[in-house]
Amino acid sequence: MSFTEHRLELIRDLLRQMQRVHVKDLVDQFKVSQESIRRDLRELETQGFARRVYGGAVLDRQESDQPFAERLRVGAREKARIGEAAAALVKDGMKIFVDEGTTALACLKHLKTRKDLTIVSNSLAVAAQFYYSATPSVRVLGGRLRPDYQATFGPETAAAMKEHFFDLAIIAISAVHAERGFMDYGEDEAIIRRVARAQAKRSVIVADSSKFGRLGSIHTFGLQDVHAVITGSTLTKDFSDQFLKSNVEIIYA
Repeated sequence: MSFTEHRLELIRDLLRQMQRVHVKDLVDQFKVSQESIRRDLRELETQGFARRVYGGAVLDRQESDQPFAERLRVGAREKARIGEAAAALVKDGMKIFVDEGTTALACLKHLKTRKDLTIVSNSLAVAAQFYYSATPSVRVLGGRLRPDYQATFGPETAAAMKEHFFDLAIIAISAVHAERGFMDYGEDEAIIRRVARAQAKRSVIVADSSKFGRLGSIHTFGLQDVHAVITGSTLTKDFSDQFLKSNVEIIYA
């Protein structure tokens, strides 16, 4: 086995363990040039094992296919920063919707000190964050339970959401494509996210850098259809130009 092949196998192992690798970290670990690492990542992408993203690569496996506990760990540090930035938009007295997506859930630990706050969600994981807390007020929407998401979906959930109006909707997303907009892999998630956006005075997408450039299977809504996007890495020009043109605020966490 050549040195390059050995390095590729080690990068595969890192991706299996961490779900994501960064060019800088790999350069430091293997003592090779950035161009060598980028060639490695291109090769892994050609093999269908990895998908390159800004600054590195992620395991080429749809996040929706992973168990809920695994999804929480993928990109946890970036999601934590995004969650903190999303929580900063929440003011005392608001009524907000928090999506079941793991990036949206990252905001919850920052909301326990808010006064007179009401959180509405289809996520059981949201409720679990506040089992032993008297505040905020939490309402979980009924519907068909999907254990893989620890959340409710379906017509009953969508109908229940339409009874509420939100000051802010914090919405996760599965994929962001420059031409096809915000996308999901399943119809259930897309429907709930569309209703949340429609019922909110302000809608904010929270998406870690691995979501950008990814192509989902269902169009959820257009890039121009939200008020702000929160992410953890600088966006490429094609995305930033489109958001700027549509007056969508970009917030870097």
